[in-house]
Amino acid sequence: MKKNVIFGAGSYGLQALKKLGREQTAYFLDNDKEKQGTSFQGLPVISAEEFLPMKEQYHVVIASRLYAGNMERQLLEAGVADYSFFLKEFLRFYETEELIYNPYEAVPEVGTEAEWNKSRRQELARKAVYEETEFLYEKQGLFNHIEIETINRCNGSCSFCPVNCKVDPREKKVMEKDLFEKIVEELAGMDYAGRFTTFSNNEPLLDERIIDFNHYARKRLPKARMHLFTNGTLLTLDKFKALTEVLDELIIDNYQQELKLIKPCREVAEYAKQHPEIAKKVTIVLRKPHEILTSRGGTAPNRREMEDYGKERCVLPFKQLIVRPDGKISLCCNDAVGAYTLGDLTKESILDVWYGEAFQKVRRCLYEGRENWGKCRYCDAFSMG
Repeated sequence: MKKNVIFGAGSYGLQALKKLGREQTAYFLDNDKEKQGTSFQGLPVISAEEFLPMKEQYHVVIASRLYAGNMERQLLEAGVADYSFFLKEFLRFYETEELIYNPYEAVPEVGTEAEWNKSRRQELARKAVYEETEFLYEKQGLFNHIEIETINRCNGSCSFCPVNCKVDPREKKVMEKDLFEKIVEELAGMDYAGRFTTFSNNEPLLDERIIDFNHYARKRLPKARMHLFTNGTLLTLDKFKALTEVLDELIIDNYQQELKLIKPCREVAEYAKQHPEIAKKVTIVLRKPHEILTSRGGTAPNRREMEDYGKERCVLPFKQLIVRPDGKISLCCNDAVGAYTLGDLTKESILDVWYGEAFQKVRRCLYEGRENWGKCRYCDAFSMG
């Protein structure tokens, strides 16, 4: 058997190495020039130029969730035919078999805004998003990710979040049960098979109906990939069991600056360890509530040093449908306060909104450059959705 070359010397590359084994892996391949010529997890990191002369000797494993499509196209253009994906479409957000996952082991925390702005990771992400938008603009397909925010409140105080409980400017709103069911029924009529979640810029467990809502959605959307993010503070074992009955994945962001488990997460972890079939659905992610993350178009409270990304593109309006409690459709997941409304599901159907004039306009504008849409020019969130 050929040895593997893992394409992507990052968090997913680390997980791929654990899965494939060090003895069966020869190199890491990465487009980041700062990584090339160094080592990652004790193995050399090489460039595409170094790899191509020996491409027939190895099997390439693409280890990325967001940029896998771009990486595949790069390999095909270079004549590399022997490759596979470590991740498949709609698998876990954190592809790891670890119940408790520390993302900082593979990607260290950024210390300053300047360090974030100048990071090579951002440069590579911008390139990947630019190319993906070109592909999606021609395709104009259906969204593959829907977030339904049933209550627009959070009990967390994360300094990077524009709607944390200390600064949230939103008027409190709770989704009507009839509206939630209307949305789910429309998705059922479309035989929807993408990602589905009852979470957006909020803590979903603040809505006491959230478990019932997820059970209803599971019955009507058997093909959907159902997941949920929570900070875990309101989680009990009974709620945990009820949610994991229907979810494909539960992600618990354990926010604690020293990366220690909070009490509900300790209880969940102990229970999950005793029930391996449930543990496969759960990832407890160690997160710091005070760190430098994206600017979200200048709305992140702990960001001051704005860069102009006016010439860059964005893929999110091609992939996401973000539903607020009142049925309004926001621009994207980073539009936490709903500054831009592209439709209203209390008056319109999902398909009428998605293919409507407002969405078409924003897609055209962001395809031509972020400078064409409000504060998007200052948004450094380069996500593939």
